[in-house]
Amino acid sequence: MEAAVVARERECVKSRVTCLWITSPDGRKWTHELAGGRTRIGRATRDGAPEVALEPDEQRLVSRVHCVLDHRDGCWTLTDNASANGTLLRRNGEVTRVLGSAELRHGDSVLILGDISEDGKPGYWKLKFDDPFRTQVAPTDMPQPTAEAAPHLTYDWIQFKVFRVTGAERVEVTGLSPQAHKLIRYMAELSRLNNGSAVACPHNELIQMMWGRPEEWPPGRAYDETNLRNIVNAARKRIEPDPANPVLLQTERNIGYRLIIRASGAP
Repeated sequence: MEAAVVARERECVKSRVTCLWITSPDGRKWTHELAGGRTRIGRATRDGAPEVALEPDEQRLVSRVHCVLDHRDGCWTLTDNASANGTLLRRNGEVTRVLGSAELRHGDSVLILGDISEDGKPGYWKLKFDDPFRTQVAPTDMPQPTAEAAPHLTYDWIQFKVFRVTGAERVEVTGLSPQAHKLIRYMAELSRLNNGSAVACPHNELIQMMWGRPEEWPPGRAYDETNLRNIVNAARKRIEPDPANPVLLQTERNIGYRLIIRASGAP
C-alpha cells in the first residue's frame, strides 16, 4: 500500500497535475487526481459513491456528498454541501470554516471530521490541495458572532469544543460521549442555518442523523426514541446546571428536542 502511494505521488509530481493528497484519521494515505469539472467528496452508500469516498465512516460523520470541488475559469472552488459536520479549510496554519464556497490555493488543506474518540477528541480527514497553477484567492471577511444575554451553549467548530455561557461566565463542557457530541454539533449547525435561533428537531430526523435510514441499519437492529433519549440524557448530565430541569437541551412534547446553542470561534 505504501509503495503504491509513493509511486502515485511521484506520478503527480512528475506530471504536475492538480491533485489531492489524502490522509485518513488513522494515518492511511493516497492521492486523487483532479481532472477538471466537478469532484464530489463524501461517504459511499448502497446507492453509489462520490468521486472521493472517505471510508470507513463507522460513526457516520461524513455526509453522502459532504463537499464539492469545482473547476471554473481556471480556478478551483470548494463548496460545503450543507454537511451536518461542516468543512474546514486550513491555510498557512490558520483554520476557518467554509460557509458556502471558497476558492482554493496551492497548499490549502480541507479538513473533514472523521472520528470522535471516546474522550471526545476529533480526528480529521486531511485533503491537501496540490495545484501547479498556484490559484490565488482574495481575502474575505468572516462574520463574527454576537453576544447573547440569556443562558446558552456555544460551539467552537475549529477547537471542537462546547461551552456553557451564563451571564459573563463561560465554562467548557467536558466529558461528552462521541454520540452526545455528534448530536450537539448537528443541532448547532441547524441553529446557524436558522440565523442563530434554536430549532425544534423532530425525533425521526435526529434518529436518522445518528444511525442513518432504516435500510442502512444492521440486520436485526432498530433504533427508536428510547435510544435517542438515552443520548439526550447523557448530554444533559454534562451541559445542564440541573439535568433534572433542563433549560439548554429542551424537550418539545410530541415533536423532539430543541438546543439553545450558537456557533462561536469561526462561524
